[in-house]
Amino acid sequence: MKKIIIIALIGLVGLGTISSCKKKKTSDNNNGGNSGSLVEVPIDRSDTTSLTAPIASIPFSLDFMNPSSIPGLGPMVIDTFATKVDEFIQPWGFQKKDIQSVTLTALSINIENAPTQFFNFVKDTTPVSIKVLVDSFNGTSPKMIAFKENVPRNINQMQLTVDPADIKDYFNADFMKIIIAFYTQENEELIGTAKFRVNYSFKIIAKMP
Repeated sequence: MKKIIIIALIGLVGLGTISSCKKKKTSDNNNGGNSGSLVEVPIDRSDTTSLTAPIASIPFSLDFMNPSSIPGLGPMVIDTFATKVDEFIQPWGFQKKDIQSVTLTALSINIENAPTQFFNFVKDTTPVSIKVLVDSFNGTSPKMIAFKENVPRNINQMQLTVDPADIKDYFNADFMKIIIAFYTQENEELIGTAKFRVNYSFKIIAKMP
């Protein structure tokens, strides 16, 4: 996998598990997968990541929410993976140019191996406490795809609220990266050995050629 700096994303990691369910017809006609009809293809992905460094219990907050020129601060990359779009969609009978939209439908993050580690290191802020963004590998224009408004204390798993933004252009790139942004809570630590399981579900809508 890859090593990353606190769930806000750094580095390139290997592929996770990608699976798909059955094809769904989403058009208002009855021609199923015939030419011109829309098909819906779900994709599930799961990956485990760890941080490059722990977060110490300190009396001030660190800014991983906003871009920064200071090394080690700013939003972090938690996952980078080869989208392999052409390879994945080939069995469905359409091409990359036929994709109409790609949206995130679900995202959750779990702490896997540290029973005494919680998300208490994330500071509750307004309007949101955590933002998850997506970008192409060398991109500089990330788009928010999920967020968490409030982070309850003493939890080790969380489901984020999905922002149904179309990320087709990012998904069609060779590599896509997932980024997380937040402020740290004063006097709360994150141990360096903690591992995070990130689970995503995406939905592709394509027009059959």
